[in-house]
Amino acid sequence: MGPKSDSNLSGSSCADSCVGSCVRFACANRLARITLGDPARRNALDARMLRELLDCIDRAARDTTADALLLAGDGPAFCAGFDLATCAQEPRAVEELLHGLSACVTALRAIDVPVVARVQGAALAGGCALLTACDFVVVARDAQLGYPTHRIGISPAVSVPSLFSRMGAHTRALLVSNEIVDGETALTRGLATHCAEPAALDGAIDALVAQLLAKGPQAMRATKRWIREIEERGAGDLGPVAARDEAAMIAARDASVALASGEEFATMLRAFWASRSQTR
Repeated sequence: MGPKSDSNLSGSSCADSCVGSCVRFACANRLARITLGDPARRNALDARMLRELLDCIDRAARDTTADALLLAGDGPAFCAGFDLATCAQEPRAVEELLHGLSACVTALRAIDVPVVARVQGAALAGGCALLTACDFVVVARDAQLGYPTHRIGISPAVSVPSLFSRMGAHTRALLVSNEIVDGETALTRGLATHCAEPAALDGAIDALVAQLLAKGPQAMRATKRWIREIEERGAGDLGPVAARDEAAMIAARDASVALASGEEFATMLRAFWASRSQTR
């Protein structure tokens, strides 16, 4: 059984808790790093953070000195999902967040070098969606992953194409149940590729990155390009692979946006946020 939900507790704006940028980019020794840098809000995604993340992904894609990319989050959580405090004040704000999240997932999947995610604590909803774009997902055994979105009246449909390419048949159960799973369960179901004890997480990341950088960088880039090309060509009568079908990605995003525009989402989100405020 997975752990209890570690739901989004964000309550301030990115500018309140960050000086300058909320997302950092660095590259050294052939490894590019993108770090979500707002630990006070558990790296909750707002419009600014998503814009900065997309910019950092673009920088990583253009950096010819990088032969691998590591995506991580500062503090006790990788990413707790959307900034619900802002959305509770203006529910229509979630539409911009869904567009930004979809763009980030698409951009991450298009990078030619191997992409590794380091996951500690919560990786929920939008945070979990980011993982579906990575080649390797290294999770702490006590991490919390999943899509607890139905309770606020929004659909995780935006994640379906890229999540299905990772989890296959397990996708349906995870999205419909809203189950939060721990790192070991995520590994078993295909959401994660590696699992380590929390104290050994960085060692596992270092070992994996070293293995990746020891391989021929041009061969690695060619492999990822060929994977994308094969996916885009489709699977015969089955049609294109959903995770690389641009129309499917857009349709999935728009399905989530449509629900975010409705009264059910606004009502359930405000009720959820009010209940959280009363328990603080």
